[in-house]
This record gives sequence, structure tokens and C-alpha cells, in this order.
Amino acid sequence: MFSTVSATFSPDSMLDNDPIPDIETNIMKWDWSELFSPSQSTGSARSSGTGSDEAKQSLTGGSTSSLKDPNQRVPTIDERKLRRMISNRASARRSRMRKRNHLENLTNEVKQLQIQNQELNNRLKSLSDLNHCLRIDNNRVRFECSILQQEVLDMRQLLVFT
Repeated sequence: MFSTVSATFSPDSMLDNDPIPDIETNIMKWDWSELFSPSQSTGSARSSGTGSDEAKQSLTGGSTSSLKDPNQRVPTIDERKLRRMISNRASARRSRMRKRNHLENLTNEVKQLQIQNQELNNRLKSLSDLNHCLRIDNNRVRFECSILQQEVLDMRQLLVFT
């Protein structure tokens, strides 16, 4: 599964002397050399206060007393585990951001739809009131029309008999 990953990892390949933090991992680029430096033991990594130091130590082999040579290169499998752990954390962070953005978008859409629903309900009430008024007016006009028709019939009858 990891056969595509290079067996030799060069921290210099990730260094550009760029002081801008990497967005994905929130680690300055020059800090990568501290994480993967062959001259520095993995057990003496900086403490970040996040509780992940124990995980890093357990992944990279524990304490420095087990290493005989401080310049000894950390085994490739530990580097892979550490890189995978960092990558997984970055992926989880991106996933949380996507989830948060999606939730914000849905919340905004709900608010927008509630406003639209209220406007449509107001319009429906207004049209319903107008419909009621027009029906009343229409009934009044029909009644007047029937009265006028009756008067016309009465006048015709008067004209015919006269």
C-alpha cells in the first residue's frame, strides 16, 4: 500500500525558507526539519501542549535512550506513520471545516427559506382577503343586476300594455 512513497524522506525537499505557515498542518516550514531531522532524536520533539507528543513518541519508538547513536536515522516506517498521522489530522481538519461551512450554508438557507415562507404567507393572506372582498362585491353587483333586469322586464310589460 505504501510502495509508492519514497523510502528516503528529505526534509530539505519541504523547505523553501518560507516563514508562512503551511495551511494544512499549521506548522512552519522550517519546523518540518525539526520533525524529520536525522540529527535530532524523535523523542525530544518540541512539546506542543496538545497531547499529541505521546502519540509521536509511541509512533517513533519512545525515548532516546533506546537509540545508541543520536545521528542514527529514524526508521522509514516511523516517518511514514508520522507523515500519515499529520496527513490524517490535516484531512480531519479540512473535513471539519467543510462540515462547518456546510452547516453554516444550511443554516443560512433555512433562514432565507423562513423569510420567503413568511413573505408567501403574508401574500397569501393579502390575496385571500382581496378574494373575499371581491366575492362580496361580486355578489352585490349580481344582486343589483338582477334587480335592474327585473325593472327592465316590468317596464317592457308596461310598454306592451299601453
